[in-house]
Amino acid sequence: MDNLRTALLISLSILLVVVLYKRFKRAVMARDRPAPLHAELLQVEVMYHPVRLRVHLSVPWEQEIHPGLLSDAHAPLHRWPSRQVAPGEHVLELELDGRGDGAYYFELATATQRTERRFKLLGA
Repeated sequence: MDNLRTALLISLSILLVVVLYKRFKRAVMARDRPAPLHAELLQVEVMYHPVRLRVHLSVPWEQEIHPGLLSDAHAPLHRWPSRQVAPGEHVLELELDGRGDGAYYFELATATQRTERRFKLLGA
């Protein structure tokens, strides 16, 4: 019985040290290596007459963006030409010719991310 108690004390001590080391490592990594910044989709609004999509976005550094239109089932419907944008906030106005009423998704893709935002097109 003494051998079992000694073995449990040693293994629990080792387990405690491992858990504390992992928590310390995670805290240090979060502090010293934060997540990289990505393009941020600030606002998507539908403008009428003519029907177009007004997209407000912010990018942390110069990069190429790939805007796209998806159906309500996330199937690709249309791709607008890719654009090289400088750091800062930008407003894009994208044509929505020939789209019927319904729900759609706007997709903003870069080399490292993909963001979708739902919008509704009514009475176009």
